[in-house]
Amino acid sequence: MKIIEDLQLEVKRKLPWIIDIFLYPLSASGIVHLAFFGLAPPLLGLVHKFILSRFLIGLIIAALLYIMLIGYAFYYLSYCIFDSSKGGRRAPDISIQHTPDKSEIISQLFLILACIAVCFWPIAVYHLLTKRTDLIFWVLSACGIFFFPMALLAGVLFDATHALNPVFIVCSIFKTLCKYCGLVLFFCVLGGLTAKIISDISSLPKPQDMLGAVMQIFLILNYFFSAAFIYKAIAFIYLAMVAAHLLGSFYWWHKDKLNWGL
Repeated sequence: MKIIEDLQLEVKRKLPWIIDIFLYPLSASGIVHLAFFGLAPPLLGLVHKFILSRFLIGLIIAALLYIMLIGYAFYYLSYCIFDSSKGGRRAPDISIQHTPDKSEIISQLFLILACIAVCFWPIAVYHLLTKRTDLIFWVLSACGIFFFPMALLAGVLFDATHALNPVFIVCSIFKTLCKYCGLVLFFCVLGGLTAKIISDISSLPKPQDMLGAVMQIFLILNYFFSAAFIYKAIAFIYLAMVAAHLLGSFYWWHKDKLNWGL
């Protein structure tokens, strides 16, 4: 995350917080980004269908474009966390001077994926080995969701993977445990929506050979370009922006207890 100069931002909300937090994405920049993240997948789908599919490497190009789109979405959400940690109350604008380049987008993408991996690798390994969704699976899922907000906050604000030290994350959680539990509840909603999207992808036909694996990529891309996914994606991005705001605001209000030295 590119660190910019500290902003002089208001601290008090003009509306009750339960209303104000859901208005967070409704700044001019926030609406533009919501529209962009909602319209970009079907536009990429049209480009792939009518142009890229005519070339042998069209599938690879489409996949790379989609990775860059996801990377920019992660970058903007991280920027929302950073801005809110300074007291921001509405989705921020990314000026031309601070527009990320490809290396920054890829770097932020890997950082967020590292945050996800640190919290959810046990459930991934368990499901890979057992192919079951039993009690142990859900307990591991709950543990991952519980630790994820603090891991994400630390990763974004420190802009480094060394902040994902489990001891550091656990100690930070215990310093703000009561307030943090309320934050986790909101992330559970995002987790449920993510699980629905993963379930949709998992229901696609499984590949049996190399040709089937290639077709699987086509099916996944087609799902990403479908109306069913777009509706879920817009809802996810909207709630993710609210969650990013809550996470950054959490640091703003509890930075003295956390004592991270930022």
